[in-house]
Amino acid sequence: MRASVWRDLALITLAGLALRLLFIANPGHVVDLHTFGQWALEAADNPWQRGYEATNANYPPGALIVFELIGRAYRALGRNDPLSLLIAIKIPNIVFDCLGGGVLFAIAARFVDHRAALLAAVLYDLNPAIVYDSSLWGQNDSITTVTTLAAVWCMLCRWRVAAWIVLALAVLNKPPVIVLAPLFALEALARSDPRERRRACLETAIGAIGAIACGYLIALPFYPDRSLIAVYARMIGWYEVGSSLYPFTSANGFNLYALFGDFFAPDALPVLFTPLKYWADAAFIAIGAVILRRYTRLRDDRAFLEACFLLLLAFFLVLTEMHERYLVYALTFTPALAVLDRRYLWSALVLTLTQWLNLEYSLTYMWVESDKPAGINPNEFAPVLVHLCALANIAIFGLGMRTYFRARGPLLPATGTLPEKR
Repeated sequence: MRASVWRDLALITLAGLALRLLFIANPGHVVDLHTFGQWALEAADNPWQRGYEATNANYPPGALIVFELIGRAYRALGRNDPLSLLIAIKIPNIVFDCLGGGVLFAIAARFVDHRAALLAAVLYDLNPAIVYDSSLWGQNDSITTVTTLAAVWCMLCRWRVAAWIVLALAVLNKPPVIVLAPLFALEALARSDPRERRRACLETAIGAIGAIACGYLIALPFYPDRSLIAVYARMIGWYEVGSSLYPFTSANGFNLYALFGDFFAPDALPVLFTPLKYWADAAFIAIGAVILRRYTRLRDDRAFLEACFLLLLAFFLVLTEMHERYLVYALTFTPALAVLDRRYLWSALVLTLTQWLNLEYSLTYMWVESDKPAGINPNEFAPVLVHLCALANIAIFGLGMRTYFRARGPLLPATGTLPEKR
């Protein structure tokens, strides 16, 4: 790779860093940042086995380790002011954001030349919605999304064992990306050559075992029980509780349910004698099965990227109990796809706009809920905006599915990879 490409990538990364530093002192989502600050300090002040008891955190063990590192660094610097703690909480998000552009460049460079791959880095590093989520709001979604992108890059490089372990690290920070695990498993089965398939399946099995071991080792310090089964029973129990903290159709997420009534409607309401939540689960499983089935027909790296994007977008659109920020998990895949097809460039632009508006809507909701101004319905105070953005997100999913299922000619060779561009 030419030195000029490295220089351009470094300049793009620095521009993204400078953009994020503009908002690092912004109070952002004060409730989330206050909660994260308390978790960081309590985790730093207590032994690991009391971590969950002391913090009352509802995040996985990997995230709690990050919060503990933040708290210990803050204590070590001898700081004792809210602004310094706020900045300390946002720094890991910004660091991972700056890595994200480089990872997307590496993914895109497997399909197009290095100069064209720089567009993927630009679309990520200078993306206002991603900057808003990590640097202004102060959420740690970028740790999960960038780690997931790294896992996908490892899979595209056929480093399957590493891919599974890195995906486990992403899930241990935030669990939504676990929906990609079936796709990671199918990648091995999609190989056409029997010898390559056997090798891929062996590597996948080793990788899955490595991912389970990684989860065990990271979670072990937080639980008194030491056995593998006991540790995973506690983690799975936490996931079940954590997934039901917001038993609503949509928690300010501009998804399918935003088209019908107010936010925060209970998702246990029966539809044909069955709670809506279970209908949503069944619909997501059916859509996921269709996406995975198509991948087994295409068997190429582009289809793998497209399937990641569509699975995560369907996760946001179809399932209930969805937060406004979970659209960002699908959004982070669009920069790599945008360099392959103009349709995905439009997807990147539209989802960036709707995610940005969704985040702004949710911060406004925090103010409305706190001050309770007269004449404003806090459960949906901008219905036209909400409905238009929800329709736009659904339309992008339809466009993505149409692109994914359109005819592409004959299947690729047995390796299932796209020809390298030189």
